[in-house]
Amino acid sequence: MRKLSVIIPTLNEEKYIKSALENLAKQTYQNFESILKDGLSTDNTVEIAEEYVDLVVSQKDASIGDARNQGAKHAKGDVLVFLDADTTLDKNALDLIAEDFNQYDIMLLLPKYGLREEDTRLISRTRRQVGRFMVGFENFWRKYVDKFCGGMFMPVDSYAFKRVGGFDRRVRCCEDIELSYRLRKVGTVLSDYRVKAYFSFRRFILSGYVKTLHNYGLNALRMHLHLLQPEFESFR
Repeated sequence: MRKLSVIIPTLNEEKYIKSALENLAKQTYQNFESILKDGLSTDNTVEIAEEYVDLVVSQKDASIGDARNQGAKHAKGDVLVFLDADTTLDKNALDLIAEDFNQYDIMLLLPKYGLREEDTRLISRTRRQVGRFMVGFENFWRKYVDKFCGGMFMPVDSYAFKRVGGFDRRVRCCEDIELSYRLRKVGTVLSDYRVKAYFSFRRFILSGYVKTLHNYGLNALRMHLHLLQPEFESFR
């Protein structure tokens, strides 16, 4: 079976990292290594992570893409699984990833995303419904219209990742979409919505719907239309 390398970029994630790592430890598939790439956190992120992960790499990075690239340099797995610190998985997610990469000659796997229930309890019913609608719409769009993967949970063939040069460290928003487009050019992309991940809604809570949708939605649309990406503020 394929060995997986789970790469988690962090920067002051003490609120979320323990939950993510405990979730990872409960995966039914255990043939994986875990690498935490920390961007010199000033909280207890690293101290918490050291109890769980196989390797901690503490080094300054220029962007979230740069952080993921730095973590990937230390990976030994056949499949790189990029996982954000505020994302949790169904317990069989890694098992299904290994199965798909064994069965199919694929470069990139597109999972299904949902919202962390812990976050949805902090917002009103209306905002919760709007958030679920937006995530559902994105899942539909990625599966049937424009196949790309979200960086919060992104399984990639390690050889293909190196072949295309990894994430573009200069891209400050939607770097996951940009990489997905390059991976599509060198091989097959598979959608498997049996593989499920749940990410934090905190960007919408902290920055608001308008700013978040403006940053992510407009950038994604511009990439889809093959237009130049404007320089928006990074969420690193």
